[in-house]
Amino acid sequence: MNDLAKIFPWLVVGAAVLVLIFALMPPSIGTDKINLQEFAALPVIHDGRMKPLDSVARTTLLTLSNRQDYKDENGKTRPAIQWLLEVMAHKESARRVQIFRIENDQVLAQLGLEARPLWWRYSVEELSGKIDLILEHAMAAQKLKSENRDLYQQKIIELARHLELYSRLASLEAPLMVPPADNNGSWQSLLQAFTELRQNQDQSNPAAHTLLVLLHAYSHDDAQTFNKTVAAYHQEMEKRFPTEVRRTDFELFFNHFEPFYQCTLLYLSVFLLCCLSWFGWSRPLIRSAFWLTVLALLIHTWALLARMYLMNRWGVFVMNLYSTAVFIGWTCVLLGLVLEWLYPIGIGVVVASAGGAITTLISHHLAASSGDTLGVLQAVLDTNFWLATHVTCMNLGYGATFVAGILGILYILRGVLTSSLDKATAKALTTMLYGAVCFATLLSFTGTVLGGIWADQSWGRFWGWDPKENGAVLIVLWNALILHARWGGMVQARGMAVLSIIGNMVTGWSWFGTNQLQVGLHTYGFSNTLAFGLVIGWALHAVVLVMGLLPLRWWASQDTLLLSKPMPSENTLPAVKRHGKRSAKRSEAGYFAGPA
Repeated sequence: MNDLAKIFPWLVVGAAVLVLIFALMPPSIGTDKINLQEFAALPVIHDGRMKPLDSVARTTLLTLSNRQDYKDENGKTRPAIQWLLEVMAHKESARRVQIFRIENDQVLAQLGLEARPLWWRYSVEELSGKIDLILEHAMAAQKLKSENRDLYQQKIIELARHLELYSRLASLEAPLMVPPADNNGSWQSLLQAFTELRQNQDQSNPAAHTLLVLLHAYSHDDAQTFNKTVAAYHQEMEKRFPTEVRRTDFELFFNHFEPFYQCTLLYLSVFLLCCLSWFGWSRPLIRSAFWLTVLALLIHTWALLARMYLMNRWGVFVMNLYSTAVFIGWTCVLLGLVLEWLYPIGIGVVVASAGGAITTLISHHLAASSGDTLGVLQAVLDTNFWLATHVTCMNLGYGATFVAGILGILYILRGVLTSSLDKATAKALTTMLYGAVCFATLLSFTGTVLGGIWADQSWGRFWGWDPKENGAVLIVLWNALILHARWGGMVQARGMAVLSIIGNMVTGWSWFGTNQLQVGLHTYGFSNTLAFGLVIGWALHAVVLVMGLLPLRWWASQDTLLLSKPMPSENTLPAVKRHGKRSAKRSEAGYFAGPA
């Protein structure tokens, strides 16, 4: 049993590495099959930047159906690039693929469609006879102010926009796939290039003719011609645009690996290990969770650096709303590991896994609503210095505040629902919470001041009581309130836990809530998904908040809190530095000497 406890962390981490290696392997292509990977790597211009065709397929399908793959008529899962190729080649099977996600019952009733609660997806063929009705109702809804539209009107406008997006792909109006013949002109859509090809074949762009051959070969299932042509065309693009094609090829690899999805799986696995540790065999399970979190953090960090490379913005972690989620998650994981390093009792890895998993799941929904997560920035945001300073500081402050809130939630749930919250654990949790709040206050205040300086340079005023600015200062004030309440003796451990949960709610408002007001210079647009998610998050926090306010006699841990032995001295704490014995205490704890 002791030998198994020693090698178990190695087995867990080794299994995770094998899964990651499998995820890195490109799909195998038979000699008699269409080489979709080569086609997916073709560089195109879309949404203001050069990207692989695979990114266009994935972001479009994610917008339409909330998935990056689809099921064909036989129920088999297919990649997004195959769907896009079938749409562009005008294959009849593309019209029967159920990709349009319609969840609103009123929209379904108006269109005469039966509800499909499991998938909520419908095909172009099913909607083809109802397009005029959709457009009519969407145009009527667009005449109203956004705040006056009901849910049906919002959803019918969304469906009309999705149909328009599909139409642009099917008609070959987007993306811009045909490069200029002499590198001095502009890229063209296939529709424009094919029109010129029909009008004047002698002076047409040779790339347009090559792409026409590709689509013709695919529509006739001629794999040999398709593969030969697409390979030659990709090589030609490498010669003409070597730097850009290297970047798009890397983006194709990034899309295939899906690092943030892999991180989500790892964080959920860590959380599961932590939950299992509560039932026994805790030391090997927590050690496994720690090193699995380290592995996830390495992948998370690599993914952030990869996004910098793809955007050519080194030092800029946050560029849009989507990237705030993945960076805040990275912050939560890093701080969680630091807490576990200082207090190896399993709490830090719970914080890291919970923060990492929740934020990466949020990022998935943000990607579905925003489309291209590497899109071109608005002009006022196009400055690396302020993105690397003000925006990074603010999001670090968000992450630290969320860590404090998660610690507060753990304190209350563990105290109310279990009898495991003794004085030693309560003391460690409170110390971690206090440090996280201090860190959050410093970073939030620094970020807010830097934001004011940026606003002064961009808009000529330091402060304008913009909702986003108000949200930022609310975080600073609330964290300062927690510290002053603690310093003044108005609250103790439980009070800090309750206040930190409210801090999560305040930060959620600053992060997403201010956007829903659709006013001010920082507004990023209304989103039903974000609004609904924010309300659900507040409701769950309110439940824990009420639990924290229950009288102590109703807590399951009341006996351990009141009757347990006093808090051990510094000499007995495993992670406190005293008389230079930190390394010996770590070895005794066994968490940092490696997985074994």
